Amino acid sequence: MAETLRRPRPVRLILALLVAKLLLFRLLVFGVPAPAMVLADIAAAAVLVGLVALLAPGPATSPALWSLNAAVSVFLTVAVLYYGYYQTLPTFTALAEADQADDVRGSITGLLDWRLVFFYVDLAFAPAVGLLLHGERWLPPRTHVRGQRLRRLGGLVVTGTLITALVLHSGLDVRNEQYRAEQFGVLGYEADALIRSLQQQGTLDLATAYDQVAELKATNHTTLTDPDRARGFGAAEGKNLIVVQLESMQEFVIGLEVDGQEVTPHLNDLVGESYYFPHHFQQIGKGNTVDAEFISNTSIYPVGDVAMSTGYGDRDIPSLPKLLRPRGYVSETFNVNWAKFWDHDDLFRAVGFDRWHEKDAFPGPKFNYWGVSDEEFYGRSLLRFLELDATGRPFYAQLVTASGHGPFKVPADKVRLRLPSHLQGTEVGDYLQAQNYADHALGLLVRALRTTGLWDKSMFVAYGDHAGLNDKDTVAGVKALDPDYSFERRFNTPLVIHVPGGEAFRSEHVASQVDILPTIANLLGVSLAEERFVSFGVDLLNTGGHAFGERFHAPTGTFINDDAIFAPGRGFDDGSATSMADGSSYPIEGLRDDYDYVLDLMDLSDAYVRSLPRR
Repeated sequence: MAETLRRPRPVRLILALLVAKLLLFRLLVFGVPAPAMVLADIAAAAVLVGLVALLAPGPATSPALWSLNAAVSVFLTVAVLYYGYYQTLPTFTALAEADQADDVRGSITGLLDWRLVFFYVDLAFAPAVGLLLHGERWLPPRTHVRGQRLRRLGGLVVTGTLITALVLHSGLDVRNEQYRAEQFGVLGYEADALIRSLQQQGTLDLATAYDQVAELKATNHTTLTDPDRARGFGAAEGKNLIVVQLESMQEFVIGLEVDGQEVTPHLNDLVGESYYFPHHFQQIGKGNTVDAEFISNTSIYPVGDVAMSTGYGDRDIPSLPKLLRPRGYVSETFNVNWAKFWDHDDLFRAVGFDRWHEKDAFPGPKFNYWGVSDEEFYGRSLLRFLELDATGRPFYAQLVTASGHGPFKVPADKVRLRLPSHLQGTEVGDYLQAQNYADHALGLLVRALRTTGLWDKSMFVAYGDHAGLNDKDTVAGVKALDPDYSFERRFNTPLVIHVPGGEAFRSEHVASQVDILPTIANLLGVSLAEERFVSFGVDLLNTGGHAFGERFHAPTGTFINDDAIFAPGRGFDDGSATSMADGSSYPIEGLRDDYDYVLDLMDLSDAYVRSLPRR
């Protein structure tokens, strides 16, 4: 009689529900899974359910398991949205940036999918299920029954753990995070990330770091470093440096016309009188915009899974402001958001900016969620430039714009582009409007610099921080405007460098964000070789073909050279490449040296930044 009164445990039910939700997650993110992937999900769910049931015995088991079910539903929802925003799965390191979620909610809202409701349907029936299963009075189980329960749950946990361990071990030597995520499943991937974080990470002897990096780079390319022979060396020596980071601007908009209208007429004009690098690519990690600021000021690769401002903002980082300070420069940075956003203030201290100007320095009507328009931002910044110019000292100013940020809604009174009907109301159309406005505002800044005389006193650099169109559904719309466009080319962002009285030059070699600092230094007459400054990029004016890596938004092992964009599979041999020329399939034979070089270079960069002293 006592047996009929004991409350049944919903272990099997919750295990089945979790497996179903993990399979739904796979379908939403990766597509139809292979049987081994389903087994990985079942094993990981078994470990979770078994552990919770063991830790919450007796009457606590049922509510604990239903709470686990609810928590997994929330986690999977977040993971789907995170993947849609970053094209990678979150790990526990994402918790460090949880307080930033509110600041990107406008971009995340557009990723909501009605199918996410299926993660929660069962929870709506949980009370009814509870009454059905647990309507009887609970009595403590007899000793032998309790022992059977412990053996069953222990067996569930042990079996699940062993299978999970085998799955994780199978990917031990795989660098491609996206491959591991798909093979391991979202829960297994979390375990893998935790294990890897606990493993001993290497550091670097800072006294020999320059030589180690230089020796490695010499295996891939040659850079002319002799100041007497280097192209452009010192062409802007003593000039002010104004660097504009253009939010979400991709290179395909440069020179693009829509119904006879130039999308970026002012940048097009600037390209015609500047050093222009049309094959420049983003390299950001988790921090997106703030990582772009970090890279351009340090020539160091981001580690990927944590924003560099958050993970390394406590370090003393060699940087462009610190290179320029002994040469009399004052360095300031300008941003319409608060300096606490993504821990910008820690980054500013780490790289040595003398002063930063944040949200309260730019009052005025809001253009978008981030703050005032680029027009207002540039106008206020210009006033500070004039103050700095009046001191007689050269200055370095970095401006981080925001009007081009998603979800790309330009106020009606700021719309300047007349879109054809098939683009109106589309994400591609909205994106073109936002970048057209950003170009308009940039044109006003350039005109103001000319009018005030600062143009002839300053080297002017403009580059895109990262892709804006990260949804594969937008590829067809862009391809209709630019037939050479592909999803892989979303990382292609513009880089333009104008030197007063300098030549107009278009480079056909590839370029990246780690190359910005070395190129600027060369033009300002700063020899990184003489300074023994550790740089993981190259001087673009004095280097031919070279390779560089991508990470976080692309799997580790992805690299770009003059010929191709390579993406790894489990490793190099099952990877694939597309032609830089036309996006067609490209043979991977002959690319192995660049693959090995890029992995070694990024590992060296990671070890270097970990070795930097704390402030």
